[in-house]
Amino acid sequence: MKKNETTAVSAKVLLYLKIARIMKLTIAFMLFAVLNVSAKGWTQDRITLKISGAEIKKVLFTIEKKSNYRFLFNEDVLKGKSKVTLDVTDATLSEVLDKLLSNTGVGYKIMGSNLVVLKEAESDMSIEVEEVKVSGIVTSATGEPLSGVSVTIKGTVNGTTTDAAGSYSLTVPDGATLLFTYVGFNNTEEKVAGRSVINVSLQVATRSLDEVVVIGYGTQKKRDLTGSVSSIKGDELAKMPSNNPISSLQGKVAGLTIVNSGRAGSSPTVRIRGVNSTSNTNPLYVVDGIFQTDINYLNSADIESIEVLRDPSSIAIFGLQGGNGVIIVTTKRAAKGQTRVSFQSSVGVQKVIDRIDVTDADGFKKLYSTQLANINAAPFDFSLYTANTNWQDVIFRDAVINNNTLSISNTNDKTTTLLSLGYNN
Repeated sequence: MKKNETTAVSAKVLLYLKIARIMKLTIAFMLFAVLNVSAKGWTQDRITLKISGAEIKKVLFTIEKKSNYRFLFNEDVLKGKSKVTLDVTDATLSEVLDKLLSNTGVGYKIMGSNLVVLKEAESDMSIEVEEVKVSGIVTSATGEPLSGVSVTIKGTVNGTTTDAAGSYSLTVPDGATLLFTYVGFNNTEEKVAGRSVINVSLQVATRSLDEVVVIGYGTQKKRDLTGSVSSIKGDELAKMPSNNPISSLQGKVAGLTIVNSGRAGSSPTVRIRGVNSTSNTNPLYVVDGIFQTDINYLNSADIESIEVLRDPSSIAIFGLQGGNGVIIVTTKRAAKGQTRVSFQSSVGVQKVIDRIDVTDADGFKKLYSTQLANINAAPFDFSLYTANTNWQDVIFRDAVINNNTLSISNTNDKTTTLLSLGYNN
């Protein structure tokens, strides 16, 4: 290769190297600019608000919805503060808070992770807030580490979760409250109060009987079975005393039809699911786990609760017998280690208040005589009929009803006894 050709090749190589260097610098500057704009857009949310006559707390909640900021404050700090009117456009958080908290005696400090702390300020709106790095281990009541436990600053969404060893670490403002939440365990709150190590033991959540309903196969939430399973406490039955406990359910359960015959001591007609293919319309009664065809013998005062089941999933376990619905009765049990004596009495009066308006004897004679004359019949001899009787007064009377129940209950380690005596007049 000739000398001049070698010189030309070298010049081209140098030119390419210069171009590559310039492109690298250009890419670096563009990347820096993009990152700078992104960081600025994340940390400097611009806020536009127009609120008139609102509480400060409401304004803070509105800012949380419109930005990435979260506020941490004690309710007493803003209690009793005057309502404010605010009109800002494309303002920074500091500009908004300066207007919002002016002349309120409340100061603020913007912490890391877009957390804003509000406290009482002595002079200007600036306050000193010390940050504390808190760490610890979350375990169950048996000492087993729990992973995935949510650890957040109460009132905010800022927080972390525990690792496989149950450990966590979080930087929070001093005076904050940590909230520990985990599925199947009770929520626990711990005030930081300057502590750097906070170990927590979570307790297993106990499920209330009111939260679930036992059905044919398994359990379901009570709100999911509304309209198919109804539960009535014994206290509700006591508000409507009756000779038959089922009569006390009248008007208390949707879909349950109860028709009283009116005959003293007779059982009412009960319909839950209509007539099925067995031509039987009566529901199945289950008293403390024992199948019954009637519960007329039960005293209403001895009933703890009644459940009415009419959904197929809840009555499936009872088979064909439960085709017309099931009424489950749980009677009262004696308190363990105690002897309890209770007496209940109720008095009521039954009276017919809507009687038929009838005429008296003279009016009847006049009407009957006119009828006979209109059909050309012979007049009726009323000489033997001299009474003037309203037969409704003879048939009906005010009936006084009295129910009395005496129960004695006792429970020890080996036996359970409940003695109940009832008198109905």
